[in-house]
Amino acid sequence: MTTTIRRCTLDDLEILQKVSAETYLATFGQYNTPENTQAYIHDAYALDVLRREMTNKNSEFYFLFVDQELAGYLKVNILDAQSEPLDDSFMEIQRIYIRVPFKRMGLGKVLMEFAIERAKAFKKPHVWLGVWEKNFPAQKFYQSMGFEHYSSHKFVMGTSTQTDYILKKELEK
Repeated sequence: MTTTIRRCTLDDLEILQKVSAETYLATFGQYNTPENTQAYIHDAYALDVLRREMTNKNSEFYFLFVDQELAGYLKVNILDAQSEPLDDSFMEIQRIYIRVPFKRMGLGKVLMEFAIERAKAFKKPHVWLGVWEKNFPAQKFYQSMGFEHYSSHKFVMGTSTQTDYILKKELEK
């Protein structure tokens, strides 16, 4: 198995939109109403929203390929692009999404390690992420990667308000 990570460009916008919707639905669709899930996908992954995020100099998107097939993606944010107002010493790992056929292959760890390298390149001593309070497999994975509970925030999906835990990790110097 050969993995490759490459930064997304605006030429990837429609593929990013498709993979975003696919992975979000696969991860959260069964736990939410179809209306709420579709409303979120429509709002969060609209082409103009993704274009704005992709052209923000403080956000980066990366595709992960396994044997040249798109397996998932990563989004990281610094400074004012972070989805929560944490101080400038933090980098946010906003999305680590793996497509269903590629789950349980250790690819989340590949993207997490890449994200941590990006944080170090940005000279950020801390990384953080949000995880849904009921996404127990993700919480277990993040704990295994050294993340600890820091706080929480509300996450709105359609008409449903949910709780995300905010987890942080101190990076080694």
